[in-house]
Amino acid sequence: MQVQQIRIKNIVAMMAFSFVLGTGSVAPSRSYAQVANYGPIQQTSYVVAQPTTYANVQPASYVVAQPTNYLMAQPATYTAAPAATYQVAQSGGDAYGFTSWLNSVRAQYGLSAVGYDANLENWAAANNAQQNSRGLGHFVMGPARRQNSAMGSSASIGSQWMNSPAHRAALLDPSITRIGLSGSGSYWTFNAY
Repeated sequence: MQVQQIRIKNIVAMMAFSFVLGTGSVAPSRSYAQVANYGPIQQTSYVVAQPTTYANVQPASYVVAQPTNYLMAQPATYTAAPAATYQVAQSGGDAYGFTSWLNSVRAQYGLSAVGYDANLENWAAANNAQQNSRGLGHFVMGPARRQNSAMGSSASIGSQWMNSPAHRAALLDPSITRIGLSGSGSYWTFNAY
């Protein structure tokens, strides 16, 4: 506030000094504005607002939800497939007897029997050729909708696939009607549609 008063006094004084100098040394053709007299500077007072208080306001209360108890799903239990003892087919078709074994397993689950398809066996053989050169995998499926691959003996592949949820799902798929199986060395391929 004092700084402001000093500045105003200095401005007023400079204007007055200029006015006095102007009458004695400035040419009469110039005109000068007259300095207005504003009088003493009034002090401005400010009112500081008080914080607002609210009567009868209760603090908020919150209800904490109780943890939800979820029933834990029981792990799936599967009946072990009978030992893979395949009987060689009497005439043409499944040389490993896998179809007969698979149909007995499917019957345990209330599923319909499947038939053997030589075309699916040929595609399985093509996949085995790729596995022999590239390693275990699904490289050639042909018309098959389902395919399992394995390494092992003919006696172990059925139980290997039944012990793997994804492979078991292919063997027990209720929509399949035809299968083909081929082995080459230790590689095996099961095809189904």
